Amino acid sequence: MSLVLFSCEKDEERLVLRPGAVPTLAATESSVELTAETKGEDAITMNWTAADYGYQAAVTYTLQFIAEGGDFEAAREIEATPGTTSRTLTVAELNTLATQLGLAPNNEGTIQARVRSSVAESVTPAYSNVISFNVTPFLDIIEYVSLWVPGSHQGWNPGEAPKVSSVNDNGVYEGFVNFPETETNFKFTPEPNWDNDFGGTSSGNKGTLTEKGDNLVVNGTGYYLLKANTNQMTWEAIRTTWGVIGDATGSWDNDQNMTYDATEQVWKATLNLSVGEIKFRANDAWDINFGDDNADASLEYGGANIQVEEAGQYEVVLNLANPGNYTYSLIKL
Repeated sequence: MSLVLFSCEKDEERLVLRPGAVPTLAATESSVELTAETKGEDAITMNWTAADYGYQAAVTYTLQFIAEGGDFEAAREIEATPGTTSRTLTVAELNTLATQLGLAPNNEGTIQARVRSSVAESVTPAYSNVISFNVTPFLDIIEYVSLWVPGSHQGWNPGEAPKVSSVNDNGVYEGFVNFPETETNFKFTPEPNWDNDFGGTSSGNKGTLTEKGDNLVVNGTGYYLLKANTNQMTWEAIRTTWGVIGDATGSWDNDQNMTYDATEQVWKATLNLSVGEIKFRANDAWDINFGDDNADASLEYGGANIQVEEAGQYEVVLNLANPGNYTYSLIKL
């Protein structure tokens, strides 16, 4: 029996890939510009040659993607269909991947890719050559039913005003608006014009709504979660400051504060993160918090913890400028 076991161990050690038989990867495109109008169309196809392990085996192929200069230890992975040596990514899939890798919308960035082939845990995986291709992602914004918010904070111009939106089209609207004045006067308009508007009463940064009513008033500069309910004819503004929290920051008890960039309309922080999880929350409390249920860089209220898969210094960006389309990015520095 000892001899048999010894022989099995030796056979296992010899299960290595033949020299020169690693996969060779290629892509059908070297540069791809993505648009929201073509989300369902094919964007790029990755093709590779089969790996040869020197014996009959069922090989699993996994595509690994990183932003240029990143580390494949923290790669985003897509497993290929068994028995195939190619994988086509749609525009929507590639846009999500580019967003997850931290590529900025409407700016060209570079993605690097390779293929990992494996047959068993006891056998060392084989990796293909690394290829690069350029991608220009888009900001995938869903246009919900909205109210515009013209006022003294932006020159009373409905056509250029920020919006609050009703994701469920049920008369309940919300969005985030920056009010830089100590006292902001504003109204809600159902279209980007003055054909109709909602004003009303104001007290303590909330009140009632009436058609063609008085200006609404928010006291205090800040970044507000602005709500309107056209069923109950009420409104409310909640001042928010934002932070990052989680074991990846070192604690689930203390937030790492973010700073608002009024030019880019995003919240930012440069943080040293460890492997772990994070979330975004307002005002050092859990009343208003965001996570990511689908690991697609799109945020949901009270969503799942966001995974940090590689330790390092990151620029963390929180974008709440598009109501109902809240996003984030973790860009490794």
